[in-house]
Amino acid sequence: MVLTILSLLASCDSSPDLEEVFSSCDPLDPALCALPFPSNFFLEESATETGFQVAFRSDSLGIDRDGNRMVPTRWNERDGFSTIGPLLAFFQDLSTEGLVGHQDIGAYEDADATTVLLDLETGERVPHWAELDASAAYDGERLLVLQPAVPLHHDRSYAVGVRGLVTIGGEPVSSSEAFLALRDGTASNTWDVEGRRDHFDSDVFPALETAGFPREELQLAWDFHTASRTNVLGRLEWMRDDALERTAEGTDYWLDEIQVEDCEAGAEIARTIEGRFAMPLYTETDDPGTELTRDADGMPYYNGDTEVPFIIKVPCSVWEASEPSPLLQYGHGLLGSREEIGYGWTRTMANELGVVTFATDWKGMSEDDYNSIIVMTATDLADFPFVAERSHQGFVEFAVALRVMRDQLAFDEELYRDGMPLVDVDTFGYYGNSQGGIYGGGYLGMSTDLTRGILGVPGAPYGLLLPRSSDFSPYFLILLNKWEDHRDIMLNIGLMSMIWEPTEAGGWLRSMNETPGPGAPAKQVLLQAGIGDAQVSTLGAHIMARAYGAKTIAPETRPIWGVEEADGGFVGSALVEWYYPDGATEPDENLPPDPEFDTHECPRREWAAKQQLLDFLVEGVVNQYCDGICQGVREGFCD
Repeated sequence: MVLTILSLLASCDSSPDLEEVFSSCDPLDPALCALPFPSNFFLEESATETGFQVAFRSDSLGIDRDGNRMVPTRWNERDGFSTIGPLLAFFQDLSTEGLVGHQDIGAYEDADATTVLLDLETGERVPHWAELDASAAYDGERLLVLQPAVPLHHDRSYAVGVRGLVTIGGEPVSSSEAFLALRDGTASNTWDVEGRRDHFDSDVFPALETAGFPREELQLAWDFHTASRTNVLGRLEWMRDDALERTAEGTDYWLDEIQVEDCEAGAEIARTIEGRFAMPLYTETDDPGTELTRDADGMPYYNGDTEVPFIIKVPCSVWEASEPSPLLQYGHGLLGSREEIGYGWTRTMANELGVVTFATDWKGMSEDDYNSIIVMTATDLADFPFVAERSHQGFVEFAVALRVMRDQLAFDEELYRDGMPLVDVDTFGYYGNSQGGIYGGGYLGMSTDLTRGILGVPGAPYGLLLPRSSDFSPYFLILLNKWEDHRDIMLNIGLMSMIWEPTEAGGWLRSMNETPGPGAPAKQVLLQAGIGDAQVSTLGAHIMARAYGAKTIAPETRPIWGVEEADGGFVGSALVEWYYPDGATEPDENLPPDPEFDTHECPRREWAAKQQLLDFLVEGVVNQYCDGICQGVREGFCD
């Protein structure tokens, strides 16, 4: 009551002399303009589905050493913030003491928890963990990072509260003058405080207090609103539907080269078919570095046709089979290509399991895009949106490729032998590793045809994965040369993750099987990961498993918070982890494991993993083929 009266008095005393305009920077966390992130300070009312529009000002985001500022144009198209991205703030000399780590996520419910992520609609605490950014070289540039352990809901308000944090010296961390004025009801001389006082007094502070975080204990608090599902995923779903409608009666395709190998001489692949199919285009050009077309409403539009290269591999086991074989669409790894289905382990896998594989490129994140991404990282990170937007086109090409394969190519005479079709078009699924597991989690969630998929060494979201990936180290070096303050780099990773959502697993976590999008069936997902993975953190696979309602298979390799254990033979989604005693140890911090002992390549080569894959593809059943926990030896096996 006293605080409320003080708040009203402060508002009455100071407001008449203030211009009722918010500035470019949020003073609640003066370390960077856009901290804390994400925040409703950078939302404005708008005629959108959520009623809001992201409104970073022209000078709200960071500026690099060359004078390039993060221009917020594409970010300001969002009607809210990410449902799974990192939450960022800064406290000088912050200690990790008392933080709820990913090793003990359940402590988020404790009465003395130091951080809370609160659903303002339900009043429930949201599972999360908190960590100090260890990827920064200097203590003075380490942000506090809160990571939701489960996806948030679209179009919903959340609040963040922080209390009880101490410095390295054991003293309570300092709060900003602006936050203290807001919390304590004292007068300020800025509309950035006074313009939010009523909202915090009526909506934020009382909700946090009810959740067990008294106002007077708070060292920082803020709130944010998540984007609508339509705003995040709607463009891609519209493109998918338009492309599938345009090709519903079939599309032109061309077979450019057919390679025949001698199975009797020991070959694994009987024939390789390379070709192209005609495909609707929705980007400004069909070149790396392009963005989506946009009409007056900001939606993409059909921009003529392009041609998409593909590869089909028919193993000897399929060529010699007495009945049609399952079909497996493959998604390649980081900045790779469709050629990956011709690698040694993929050829062996296809032949051992008796499946026909086919692949196209992840346009937007393929080897053709590598140079444009490097140049963008080294010159102007504000151009990052083209990565996600060209990936929209790549996702839709995957969707059309599956239709073309099942409806047309499978019936081409080149995929018949002695009058028998080689492909069983009714038994099909998706399989991808690494980027193929990350992007594959988005594509699988988006697909209106697929009902199950296998994601190898996967993870989500990118905002969590990048600092923990040895693959990102070269990009980190580029960014360190471009940006003076590491806090800007981490904020930029959060911003990139926000734009990347539609084309990675993070944007589709709830849409996979909890609440599928229009026309899309619920999916079963088999996740196969390796403890000690230096390229894709297993923490990302754990987030996916919780979102998909996946179970571990008994005996589970290790317990995972929020994921139940079940005996083999169940139908549904599953997470199976392999342990390698000679593999890397997973750091507690947001750093990659030692790449010298990386286990990233291991699970896909395990006999038990391949048998699981086949059972899951054909029958949708998760079986246990490991003798005890899934365990192997990395050295000499994963190279």
